[in-house]
Amino acid sequence: MEIVDIFVEYASGMTITDRATFVEDLQVVQPSERLAAILREFSASEAPPVVSAMLNGGPVRLDARVDGSFSVTPARLEQKKPRTGFISAHVGHAWTKDQRQQFGRFAHTLSAASIVGAVGYWHSTQVWTFTAVFDVAILFVWFVLLFYAGMDTMNGE
Repeated sequence: MEIVDIFVEYASGMTITDRATFVEDLQVVQPSERLAAILREFSASEAPPVVSAMLNGGPVRLDARVDGSFSVTPARLEQKKPRTGFISAHVGHAWTKDQRQQFGRFAHTLSAASIVGAVGYWHSTQVWTFTAVFDVAILFVWFVLLFYAGMDTMNGE
C-alpha cells in the first residue's frame, strides 16, 4: 500500500485534492471516507468528474468503480516513468501553454540582448585580441542557444 495524491476535477471547474491509498496488487486507489462522501453527494448534481492520481512520479488517470474506489489500468501505470535528475524532474515538465510561451518570450528577449551585446562589442572594439574575439563568439553562441530554446519551448505556437 502507498499513500498517493488524488485529484478530482469537475466540468464546472471545481477541483478537489486529497490523499488516497493505492493498493498495487489490486491496481486500486481507495479514496478517503471524507472524499468518498463528497463524491457521493456531488454525483446527484454534477457530471462525472475526471479523477487522476500521482503514481510513479506522474499523473495517471483513474477509472471509477461501482464500490466507490478507482482502478488503474496497467498500461497507464507503465506509461509514466519517474524522471531522474534534478533538471529533468523540476524544469519544464508540467508547464501550461501560457507558461511555455512566457519562457519562450523570455529566452527570445535574452537572445536579442546577447546579439545586441555582440554587435555593440564588435563596434566598440579597437584592437582585436583573442579575448575580444572569444567574447563576441560567446555572445553569438548565447544568441543561437537562447533563440533555439525559445522556439523549442513555444512548440510553434
